[in-house]
Amino acid sequence: MAGAIAHTFNNQMAVVIGNLELALEGTPQDAALIEPLISAMQGAHKAAEVSGLMLTYLGQKTGKYIPMDLSETCRQSVSFLQASALKETTLNVDLLTPGVVVRGNANQIQQVLVNLITNALEAINKRQGKIDVIVKTLPRADIPSMLCFPPDWKPENETYACLEIRDTGCGIDEKDIDKVFDPFFSSKFTGRGLGLAVVFGIIKVHGGAVAVDSEKGEGSSFKVYLPVAAESVAQKPDEMIRASGMETGGTILLVEDEEMVRNMTTSMLTCLGFKVLEAIDGVDAVEIFQKHQDEIDVVVSDLTMPRMDGWETLTTLRRIRPDLPVIVASGHDESMVFAGGYLESPQVFLHKPYKISALKESLAKAMSNSNVE
Repeated sequence: MAGAIAHTFNNQMAVVIGNLELALEGTPQDAALIEPLISAMQGAHKAAEVSGLMLTYLGQKTGKYIPMDLSETCRQSVSFLQASALKETTLNVDLLTPGVVVRGNANQIQQVLVNLITNALEAINKRQGKIDVIVKTLPRADIPSMLCFPPDWKPENETYACLEIRDTGCGIDEKDIDKVFDPFFSSKFTGRGLGLAVVFGIIKVHGGAVAVDSEKGEGSSFKVYLPVAAESVAQKPDEMIRASGMETGGTILLVEDEEMVRNMTTSMLTCLGFKVLEAIDGVDAVEIFQKHQDEIDVVVSDLTMPRMDGWETLTTLRRIRPDLPVIVASGHDESMVFAGGYLESPQVFLHKPYKISALKESLAKAMSNSNVE
């Protein structure tokens, strides 16, 4: 139910963010409304972020897993974290070299690191303190069974990578340790409590666990355990094609059953210089495409629709025109969207809610990579 609510909320936030962005585009920088519009946009993005964090906690934003160097992934975030740490806090880093390879999502592992260090900074609370960031390996037998989350997790690999964040902060009451990963639980101040819940969700879908060792007034240690991968680290993918040089003036078939989302996306596409043909679902899209297939350059389609969903729409349109560039959009995570192993694949996945810049970049990629395999 929480996942369905978050998905629906994302759709509505797409309408809010898109229309605010269009309003900002058409408002002079010196207008009296510019500051309220910017504040509203910032609030809307924060609201959408909470929705995304809930999906992460529920394990519905798993991302793409590839072999990655855990030490290098953490090192990329260290300079930012050191700069953001308070003057009274010392951040010590001890990363295993050469780094240990785990299979995971680098962005999410960096989010784990940021959230755990933020938690440590709040525990120190502007006092003199120290935070240690350590990456090492250890055998399965050395992983403690006590205070390990999820409670039913059992290590199966022989060797595990361990990312430890240790602080000299206020510590955790023994009665609260079982609750620290619950959404919105916080012993610090009202309005927080998703950081550790997100850590739990990410590590759980990575097949790992988190051990907590803490005593009130004596600091805390969070140890993240991840299975060591047998593969080597893959080469970095080519950078996504920039949208700045994209040619406009083509025709887009927009398939979206939510009226407000459809109207907002049409406004965005018009603002980018495209002609838009609107379809309220897949059946409508096929009928429109049969009449205008020679002029349609790209299809932008939602996935969850009545009568004919996005996957069936994609397959049907490709039967008519096999080289058709298609962008699919959804509030669900990309890995969940593609988990069904569908025969036809789009050129681009676009996550809702999206900004006009993301839509522009997606169009550029779809139009430059229109050969369907």
